[in-house]
Parts: sequence; structure tokens; C-alpha cells
Amino acid sequence: MYKYLLCWRYLRTRYIALASVISVMLGVATMIVVNSVMAGFADKMRDRLHGVLADLIVESSSFEGFINYEEVMARIKDVGGDDILAMAPTMETPGIIRFKVGPEYRTQPVQIIGVHPEDRAKTGDFAEHLFDEQGNPIPPSFAVSDELKARSPAGQRLRELRQEEPDAFLDATREYLEKQQDDQVPTHGAIVGYAIATYHLGNDKPDLFLAGMGSKISLAFPKHGRTPEAGLDAFTVVGYFKSGMSEYDSTHVYVPLEQLQRARNLIDPESGKGAVNQIQIKVREGADLDVLADKLQLGMEKLAEKRFRVWTWEQKQGPLLAAVAIEQSILNILLFFIIAVAGFGILAIFSMIVVEKTRDIGIMKALGASTAGVRNIFLGYGLLLGAVGSGVGMIGGLLFVRYINEIEKVLSVILKHKVFDDSIYYFDRIPTLVEPRTVVAIVAGALFIAVMASVWPARRAAKMHPVRALRYE
Repeated sequence: MYKYLLCWRYLRTRYIALASVISVMLGVATMIVVNSVMAGFADKMRDRLHGVLADLIVESSSFEGFINYEEVMARIKDVGGDDILAMAPTMETPGIIRFKVGPEYRTQPVQIIGVHPEDRAKTGDFAEHLFDEQGNPIPPSFAVSDELKARSPAGQRLRELRQEEPDAFLDATREYLEKQQDDQVPTHGAIVGYAIATYHLGNDKPDLFLAGMGSKISLAFPKHGRTPEAGLDAFTVVGYFKSGMSEYDSTHVYVPLEQLQRARNLIDPESGKGAVNQIQIKVREGADLDVLADKLQLGMEKLAEKRFRVWTWEQKQGPLLAAVAIEQSILNILLFFIIAVAGFGILAIFSMIVVEKTRDIGIMKALGASTAGVRNIFLGYGLLLGAVGSGVGMIGGLLFVRYINEIEKVLSVILKHKVFDDSIYYFDRIPTLVEPRTVVAIVAGALFIAVMASVWPARRAAKMHPVRALRYE
């Protein structure tokens, strides 16, 4: 019992130990906050990456793709069996978008993706990322509605003429305006990345639309042929793709698959079929993607050697996900040094206590205290310091994570600038994810360091000879 009483007394009266408690507390709290925020970002990023990409992608080694995609899809179904739930042929090509903003034109490189929107929606979360200007969900479709046509200058004038009495002059005017409307609002629709079509102001201000729905955009891309030539086609903005990942929202433009094949001269004149360079695949939940990808790769090699490459969605974005994991590991190592510094503080404090209490230790041993009992006093004291510091740090860290967005707003007001730049990911809140296993590991690590730091002073005190200790001045 005397061991516990001494540990509690030292904790209450030795205020120098408060520095070690605070160091452990700050280290534990910081690691919990950083890991929760990093895990939140990683989880949100993985979720959105997986939503943009299908579970598996069969990709052509040739930029021009392959005509026999129906045969390829049949082969995929035959190899994958019941694990394959849905497939979507896709043609992806780099290009350039150009649209008018006021009196000037805006031009930037993009990734043009030709799809069947209904099929693509079955292979992932494509449909969940489609919105109109008001932020309302829209169905996966490239249809150009009459409402969008009426937004054009010619469409507005046509609407006015419908209210007037028909005559020969008005009929000619209507015919001319209908041609103008077709030029201002192309027949084929396109779904444009949200960051391409808008200017993000941040600071809770509404985004400015540079290319509103019904706007005309021009896309330039390489045509198929021995000598690549630039192709050009016009589309109407019918919606926006907003995944929350700037990498995709600032580059992706989705267009009708057949129209892109036709514009790139990828339709076989004999069969009338168009080429694709990807097959997006939806896999049954619970299936092992890596194993299935290897099976499909072997099946594709038998169909056409060295012509196809099978990727899982994680392999497709491997460098990005690996970079996040490496950053999290490096931050953990650096932040763990804070707790290590607290361990050295405990070591120094305990060494001072052993020197200061040499006579007291001698009296205790002379009165019958065992070597193990004296050692356990210091080990228990180190454990108590670590428990208090890590316990308070854990509670403080979890509370900080719980109210991190409120704290961010207060800091933004104090510092007079946005602490969390939501223009990068279009997150309205800082994402967090508390992993109990990580919290337990951090607390256990802090306790381990605190106890290990007290081992050497505890052994030194336990080995003292009672007579020599009582003679100590």
C-alpha cells in the first residue's frame, strides 16, 4: 500500500512532473488530431476516387482502342462469372476545351471521356456526382432539353415571336432564328467538370459559373489516322460533374460515346462499330479485386497477347494513395518525438528524485522495504504520469476532433484568413475519422515510453544499500 501512497503524493506535490504530464498530453492529443484528420482525408479521397473509377478497368495498350469491345466484354463475363455485375465501354482521350466567358475565350487542357451515361452509372457512383447550377441532382443523360435551347439568344427571340401573329416575314425570321439556335446550342450534350465551368470564390461565397447550362463549348482532340490530325466538335453543357476531387473536377468532360467515336474517325466503315479503349467493370461486393484482376489479365492475354492491361481502381491511383500513406507515416514519426521528449523529461526528473531522496530510500529499506517495492514505487510513478498525461491528451484530442470545424472558424476570424482552404477539395467541412485502434496504439505507446523512461532510475534506487544511503549527505 505504501507504494501507491507515495506515487500519489509525488504526483500531487512534485509540480516539476507537471511538465512531463503536459508533454505527454500534447503529444498524445496532437497525434490523435493529426491521425484523425489524415484518416478522414484519406477515407474521403478513397471514397471519391472509387466513386469516379469503376472497381476494375480493362484498358487497351493502344490509344486508338479496339473495335471488338463486345467480344472483350463477353470474355470478361466468361472469366469473371458471377463476380461481374456491370460493364461500361469507354473512350478516353486528351483534348482541349474552349468556351466563351464574356468577350473573351477560355481554353484549357481536359480529359474527354465518351460514355453511355446509363451504363457508366451502373459501374460506379457516376450518377451521384451529377448536378445542375442549383446543386440539384440530375439524371445521367446527355439530352439537350428545350429549356436549355430557349436560354440561347436565338431561343429567347423565338419565344417572343411565338406570341405574334404569323406572316411570311415572321416565318422567315423564325427559320433563321432556328438555325441560329442550332448553332448556339449544339444537338449533343456534355457534362463538364465543375471546376472547369466555375470560379470558386471560397469563404462561403457562391461559385461563379463561367459556362452555365446551355452554354456552347468546343472540344479539340486527335483524330485517328496514320498522320494524327486535330478534330473539333461542339457540345452543349447539360450538367456538371462534381466529385469533390479537384484532379477530376478540373479535367473531366463527359460526352456521348458514339459522337466522340464519330468525331475521332473511330467507326469501322464495314461493321459500323466504334472503338473504345476502356471497359469499366462493377464487381460484386466482397470479391477480391486483386485476384479477379489477375484472372482477367490472364483471360485477356489469351484473347489478344499484350494488348490489354487490367487495373484495380487502387492500382490506377496507386501513386496518389501511396503519397497520402507516406505523408501520414512521416507525420506520425515526427509527432512521436514529442512523446519521446516527454520520456527524457521523466528520466531526468526521476534521476533528480533518486538523488534527492537517497536518505529516505535508505530509511525505507532499513524499515523493511524490499528491493522490488522500491523499484515499483518509481515504475508506478512513471506509469501514473503516463496514464494521466495520455488520458487527458486522449480526451483533449477527441474533443478537438469533435469540434475541429468550429475551432477552424474561430481561428479563421482571429487570423483573418481561411485556415482550411475548401477550394482544393470542395469540402464544406474538414473530414475526420477516429480509428479506435489508432487511438489505443497512441495511448499505449505513450504509456510504454513513460514506463521505460522510469526503469533506469527505479533500478538505481532499488540497488541502494541501506547503510550507504543513510550515510548520504
